[in-house]
Amino acid sequence: MNKSITNATILLLIAGVFFVTNDAIINFLSQTEVKFFHFIFYGIPVFLCFPLYLIITGKLIKNLKCSNYYPPIIRGILNIPLPFTAFVALENIKLPEFTTLNMTAPLMGTLFAIFFLKEKLNKFTYLSLFTGFIGVSFVIQPGFDTFNIFYLVTLFGVLLITITTFIVNKYNDVASNIGYFLYGGILVHLISIPLFILNPLTVSLLEYSLIIIASIFVNLAMFFATTAFRIAQKHYASVFPLAYLQVLWSSLIGIYIFNEYMNLYAYIGSFLIVMSGIISLPSQIKQLRDS
Repeated sequence: MNKSITNATILLLIAGVFFVTNDAIINFLSQTEVKFFHFIFYGIPVFLCFPLYLIITGKLIKNLKCSNYYPPIIRGILNIPLPFTAFVALENIKLPEFTTLNMTAPLMGTLFAIFFLKEKLNKFTYLSLFTGFIGVSFVIQPGFDTFNIFYLVTLFGVLLITITTFIVNKYNDVASNIGYFLYGGILVHLISIPLFILNPLTVSLLEYSLIIIASIFVNLAMFFATTAFRIAQKHYASVFPLAYLQVLWSSLIGIYIFNEYMNLYAYIGSFLIVMSGIISLPSQIKQLRDS
């Protein structure tokens, strides 16, 4: 096997486990008195480790400099609601459902490209959109007794992620990846400080430990996933489907830790959403080659 594929596979598998573990911890904490701003506030020491490392290595100022400050700042502002949507959603829906709906990012990205970038559709895009929409409808089950408005909160979070990803891809020359990360992190953590002051909470040792673990895991997951796709761009089709293993991990955690089961419709929908992402692969690979 190609060495880049092997390395990317390992990194993406680890990233998937870390992402789902972070979501599982949020799922647990959302059932306690901990709110999203408590979670972010207590995670500040983890975030500060990165800029501290950049200060020590003399790279902080370099990465904070931008030729245009609007894209990283706007992206940072759009990142602010994401912890709120995750906490509120996981407080009200099952972990596997949350993870599955987050896998609609390629579908959301396609819709964004159609309506705002005026991209033309091909047969793979049509089939991916159709399959994805059917899958989402099976998961959220509109009109059924099991429909939950917080499914839409999750999808709103996915939309924000899609927009922020577009900003980074569209304006990747105005700031470094580290710069985008720093500005987003700074804004999110700054917002948590006044909210924490207005509603302080002393967390238990267990809760604090879980917050620190989740903060470490989600940052490592983002780094590993980004690195995996970067080093395996020429073998995108080989590694991309591995991201959908997160649905499996979250289902296992949901069943064995939280005793959460999806109904048959939701499992069918999960399968269709995964298939929609795989069907969209040819279009995504073409975009990578054209970029």
